[in-house]
Amino acid sequence: MEPTSLDSEIFLFDPPETVWDRVLFLDHAAWYDHKDMQVLVKAAERTQSVSREIPREAWLGLYAPANPLKQAPPAGEAVLYSLFHRAEELPEWKRLRLMVGMDPVAAAFGAAHFVTDLIDKLPPEVQEAMEASQQAQDQMQNLQDRIDAAQALASGGGSPNGMSSDQLQSLIQQLEAQLQQAKTQAAANEQAALNALDAAKARTNQSLAQAINNSAEDLSALQKAAGEFGVGWGIGGTGGATREQISGLHELAEYLRRSPSVKLILESLGWAKSLVTRERRKSTRGRETFTHFKVQDLNLETLSPDELVSMIAFDPSSPIYVDFLCRALDGDLLHAQFEGDDHAGRGPIVFLRDESGSMHGARRATACALQMALMIDARKEGRRFVSIPFSDVGQFQVYDPGQKPDPQGLMEHLDTTYGGGTEPYTPLSAAIRLIREDPSLREGDILAITDGEFGQPPAEFLRELEEARKQPGLKLITVVINGHPGQADFADKIVLIGDIVRERERLAEAIAPLL
Repeated sequence: MEPTSLDSEIFLFDPPETVWDRVLFLDHAAWYDHKDMQVLVKAAERTQSVSREIPREAWLGLYAPANPLKQAPPAGEAVLYSLFHRAEELPEWKRLRLMVGMDPVAAAFGAAHFVTDLIDKLPPEVQEAMEASQQAQDQMQNLQDRIDAAQALASGGGSPNGMSSDQLQSLIQQLEAQLQQAKTQAAANEQAALNALDAAKARTNQSLAQAINNSAEDLSALQKAAGEFGVGWGIGGTGGATREQISGLHELAEYLRRSPSVKLILESLGWAKSLVTRERRKSTRGRETFTHFKVQDLNLETLSPDELVSMIAFDPSSPIYVDFLCRALDGDLLHAQFEGDDHAGRGPIVFLRDESGSMHGARRATACALQMALMIDARKEGRRFVSIPFSDVGQFQVYDPGQKPDPQGLMEHLDTTYGGGTEPYTPLSAAIRLIREDPSLREGDILAITDGEFGQPPAEFLRELEEARKQPGLKLITVVINGHPGQADFADKIVLIGDIVRERERLAEAIAPLL
């Protein structure tokens, strides 16, 4: 059932006690708005046996970093107070607070990951003592609820199951006596939990530091991935993340937690984007040798001097200016062509990624990061981009992200691996057919990254490639890892690399013609 405005008003009229001081009404309201996020609900389910309030207290502590702990713990919260008092003294907690930056969504993921990881890492005797303390608190609360219900009946003149007024009062007295015993037991269990924390101080502090660090790493990876995968993030300028974005963030967080390979790709992505940016700048600056003029659509960067004069030196009513406009509409303007332009495709890109057994770990992450960087660059320029992961005979699939990749589909694609042998010719043939048959991929370039464990090309593939080269634009660039001279001679450009991780800067030779 969806919470109503009345539920919100009741909660905010008398919000639960907290270990944090100077918590504002707006802080409680922000918690109420985000408490039903799936990541927080799952954290509450995971931690409820130890503490029912730890997700909320962690969220408030991260979301409102200027709020200190109270001078003394509220009733029943001495154990949580002790835990967060220890956390506050750790530099890791301060770092996590800075990362959250009063973003309620970031606070939700940071708090949820922290508390679930902490519960797993706390010393066993501390966990057991906290569970006993929480059970005693639950028993005390249950008795208090029963007393409140009975007193409400008594004040209204009612009675359950035909019970007389005297019997009802007797029941209330019995419950009150049980409540006093429960309070005594709860206090004893709470003190036992505090004693367990003190006895395991070093291990508890280590558990806190590790859980906070892991939460910070998870949050950093999630924030980075959200930007790269187009999920959307944070409070932004539109008043808050949408439900769709929050749902996407949860799926992304779960995927990152169970897929170390995607996290490894993200760690290499910054380098790959820098490489692509650097080579793009080089390709723009490097065209200094004029070769010829070519008729094409208007591009102010390479428009010929004569055409430029027609555009800016004549009155708009002049026949010369009118002729210029007509030819511009027809795509019939002269443009200068410079050395390197014929080689640089600047059209669609089909990226072949070897997913055989040898391409794992950092090798694979480097290739995937380069693919992501090229895809991001292509999207910015409105260029089509298609990827084909492949391995052994028949093991390949075509991934077409379109203009706005689906985050889940993109993550699954990056996680695709086969682990077999290497047979690049069937996927290369598929790439060639895509370029020849799909109008949106015409004049596209193919970049293949593969290991050197493949044989000579079949005659049918060579014939298909030769036929495709009769059409303008197609270029095939191949990066061969641990290959040998003469291998992949069918390619227009070959880059031989011994170690793709240590020599990753040499991948610039492969991507330069594409940019």
